[in-house]
Amino acid sequence: MGGNGSFALGTTQSEAGRRWKTIMVTPSGIKVLELKNANDSISLPEESHTPNSVYAIFNKGGKGLNGVAKYGDDGKKLFEIHTTDHKGLGAHYHPWKDGHPLDAKPLTIELKKLLNDAINLK
Repeated sequence: MGGNGSFALGTTQSEAGRRWKTIMVTPSGIKVLELKNANDSISLPEESHTPNSVYAIFNKGGKGLNGVAKYGDDGKKLFEIHTTDHKGLGAHYHPWKDGHPLDAKPLTIELKKLLNDAINLK
């Protein structure tokens, strides 16, 4: 599978410039990413090379889901779901606008389903 990464620094036009690789794609289309360098901090790309993608990434050692992100037609992040508690919300999401996360919000029913689909991958 091809790698994915952020366009932010213009270094992802080749495989060598990407921090992530796709390790599997689920039947529902969720692309599970893994860091190429295990010492990097866990994060999802700011942009996708494939429009309308959903990416998931697990914590180091496969110990639980870290996050899920949805990307739009232009490859830019629409929202990111976090599994860690933030301001007493438990699992929550951040809408993204102009390349930046907005304030945390409680998960909607649809986002809870997406999160559960991703959690049940491993």
